[in-house]
Amino acid sequence: MMHRDTFRPPWILRSALLQTILASRKIRTRGTATIRRLAREIIFELEAGVRLQGFYSPQPQGNDKGTAIVIHGWEGSAESAYVLCMARHLFDHGLSVCRLNLRDHGDTYHLNQGLFYATRLAETHQAVKRIAMLANPGPLYLVGFSMGGNFALRIGLVTASDPIPNLCHIAAVSPVLDPDKSTTAVDRYPLILGIS
Repeated sequence: MMHRDTFRPPWILRSALLQTILASRKIRTRGTATIRRLAREIIFELEAGVRLQGFYSPQPQGNDKGTAIVIHGWEGSAESAYVLCMARHLFDHGLSVCRLNLRDHGDTYHLNQGLFYATRLAETHQAVKRIAMLANPGPLYLVGFSMGGNFALRIGLVTASDPIPNLCHIAAVSPVLDPDKSTTAVDRYPLILGIS
């Protein structure tokens, strides 16, 4: 189900470029010390020797309401300001959180030989299934931003034939629905290319 919110930012913040820039400012990472301190790195060993990195922050004493997976956007990482900000929000509302790095994002170039392509859905789906086992039997939530939103939506489609039983909800924030048009739009703003 697609949900369209009626939220309209103040006129000064209506520029998509400005929102992109502000979303990545480090000031947004204030208050994330707890989830970063609790985070433990997990390297998910997947099929064909693929390895993806995640940072899992469990709720203290296992008193969680479920687990949320957060996937970054293009050229972002598990350490991107918007990912940390969302992870903090979810953690503060009682969820354990896993921030997943896609292949070749963050400090993960050494983990795999092949390059990242947005078509590498199978490995991301496998990683989400592994994280689901951390949450088992609790509910699992998947949140993706931009390209990560695209991955989250496609993982939702794949679950029709390869289910993740405890996956309850998927949220895609500004998902890339047409990669060709999105790439062309981003190329118009060279300033965006330096933002992660």
